Amino acid sequence: MMDKPYNKAEADFFITVLKEEAREILWKVGSDADPRQLIDGILDELVSLAPGPEGEDDRNEEQVWTQVRERLLKAAYATRPYCIRCGTCCTEGSPTLVGEDMVLFARDIVKPEHVFTIRQGEIVYDNRTQQATTAAHESIKIREGLERKTCVFYEEGGKKCTIYEYRPQQCRRQECWNPETSTAGSERPLTRQDLFQSVEDLWSVMQRHEDKCSHAELSRCMARLGATHGRTVEEVLELLRYDRHVREFMADRLGLPFQTMELFFGRPLSETIEAYGLRVEEQPGGGFLLIPVEEDKEVR
Repeated sequence: MMDKPYNKAEADFFITVLKEEAREILWKVGSDADPRQLIDGILDELVSLAPGPEGEDDRNEEQVWTQVRERLLKAAYATRPYCIRCGTCCTEGSPTLVGEDMVLFARDIVKPEHVFTIRQGEIVYDNRTQQATTAAHESIKIREGLERKTCVFYEEGGKKCTIYEYRPQQCRRQECWNPETSTAGSERPLTRQDLFQSVEDLWSVMQRHEDKCSHAELSRCMARLGATHGRTVEEVLELLRYDRHVREFMADRLGLPFQTMELFFGRPLSETIEAYGLRVEEQPGGGFLLIPVEEDKEVR
């Protein structure tokens, strides 16, 4: 992986490191292939990923090895081109629902407590780029664990999906052994409109909430808060109060747990506002106090 004259000792060391990487990756994907054979089969490609002449390659060492591991992972999956229900997909994130998954709600397989809505304009973390980004459109996702990204329908003890026969379309079409053929993300996501537009009273409340508390509006309020050096804080607090009021009112009216409101109204603004560097502290009597995250860390 270095732009140097051939050196047997360095070459042997490099192959040893590659074998360790390959062995770990093969174990991860559940393949019993030989690490050296895996490497030999794609050695030319691995060599092509080596850093170019100094000044002509802007990748750092970590980026180079990330590309090497990605190529090893692809080759490892190719050694067993079928699903072995290892749980890797289930523990690295939950699926986004698409139109065909609407039937899962009708059959009562997926319930409001199992999902949440990501609203358009919300700041989210993109697993592919590993960076924060703005959601271009609305989507409904299966929930994940509080501390890990494990899908709520995955039973880690038994290493199985508890709704495997009725799993969402994204799960069915996900081919972890052949990422290039995966159709994940190619279909229109299921939206709240698909689920609730026919329920007129509920849908009208959801629309009023979106008009008042959209992420576009939150973003505008946060921009004004910065531009006015905090003088428009009441504008932000009003959004937080309205957002909380609607959730409490509808949870009581529908007789559902407060958490399920994350399907109807998305994640609470009191949580998503942290993406702007603020933490919300609730006060006695239902008020809110905004605390800069950095200041909060210093206090703690």
